[in-house]
Amino acid sequence: MLKSLKSKIFSSFMLLVLMLVIAAIMSIIEFNKVGLTITDVMDDNYKSIEQTKNMLDALEREDSGLLMYLMGNQETGSQTIDYAYSTIQDAIKIGRNNITEKDEDKYIDNVIKEYKKFHSAVKQTTDASITLTLEEKNETYLQTQQLFFAAKKSINELMQLNQDGIYNQTSLMKENSKRAMMPAIVSIVAAIVFALLLNFFISEYFINPISRLINGVKTYYPEMGRIDAKINLRDEIKTLESEINNLITRLK
Repeated sequence: MLKSLKSKIFSSFMLLVLMLVIAAIMSIIEFNKVGLTITDVMDDNYKSIEQTKNMLDALEREDSGLLMYLMGNQETGSQTIDYAYSTIQDAIKIGRNNITEKDEDKYIDNVIKEYKKFHSAVKQTTDASITLTLEEKNETYLQTQQLFFAAKKSINELMQLNQDGIYNQTSLMKENSKRAMMPAIVSIVAAIVFALLLNFFISEYFINPISRLINGVKTYYPEMGRIDAKINLRDEIKTLESEINNLITRLK
């Protein structure tokens, strides 16, 4: 029985270790999946936000270029407008390759539409600036400002979409992290319960019978005849009690 008991204890201990190892592996796998997915999506979101910042900066430059052109600095103004146009086109192209949010393509289409209106107005203004008076130039510039703000609004909406996406991904990462921790938590709880049961098993079938046998030997007197440790198990400890009683009989 002792050999059997040792085998059961060892098997139980190994099962406990195996449970914890499996829980750790499952948690690591889940955390790795969460990390890779969230990292890819958030990288695309950050790229999109960076491109919207470039769009806003280029839009401001184009507006400044138009103002310089109308004030007589036509060469610098024209170069600034062309550079801003090229920057925005590149940013839009990159943005289309980093779509991660629902309907983001529609937001990009709206940016293209609003910016096209503004840029067309800028080109028309620069082409006709030679024939315009100072007052007409001021009036034309103010009219382009409405299109400028509309284009800026569309870019800001695209930026807000990706910022909200990052916030949502952060919340999702928290939820996924909790889910990834569940196998470990369940296994730890199960391990604690299993350890308590194992402790009860060892105490009930090993420690307590030996303690009762020791107390029986300590309190034995010849007139008692036999030791009764109240061991109800059929194992080596019960056999030891019987052999002690046999020894007492032979000594008598």
